[in-house]
Amino acid sequence: MQDTVIVKSPRKSPVFLRTIVLLFGIVCGIYICTVCLRQINTVSKIKTQNLQVIESPSPDSNILAQLEARIPTLHYPKPQTFSRGECIQNPVRFFAILSMQRSGSGWFETLLNSHINISSNGEIFCAMDRRKNISTIMQTLDRVYKLDWFNSASKNECSAAVG
Repeated sequence: MQDTVIVKSPRKSPVFLRTIVLLFGIVCGIYICTVCLRQINTVSKIKTQNLQVIESPSPDSNILAQLEARIPTLHYPKPQTFSRGECIQNPVRFFAILSMQRSGSGWFETLLNSHINISSNGEIFCAMDRRKNISTIMQTLDRVYKLDWFNSASKNECSAAVG
């Protein structure tokens, strides 16, 4: 006969362990929600802005001059290389995004070029001959910003931005 006694540890009920885990999750959830709600209530304040609606000017009215006096960056160009046609009342604002090109930022240029009203001119100073001295820099800028719209970035819609 064997004198070996096998003692098994008393088995705890899995329902009890699951209940403990559930209670721990509920306590953590309540704590997180109270902290988040406290932060949201202190940070968020309703800010109202007065918006003024400006009607589109007709080409033969004096409203254009009044708008240009109020907003100097707003203008209605009369380009020589293409006709704006039905877009005559579409105002254009000048802007430029100047940034230093970094590795992996090609997505930003792709995003800009995917917009119908924006033409991005990428890394114009990456070649050494374009940035040798001030005269070559000026020639490069002259070439880039006096582009023919049909050849460089033909846009079939209203040109709402130049940059």
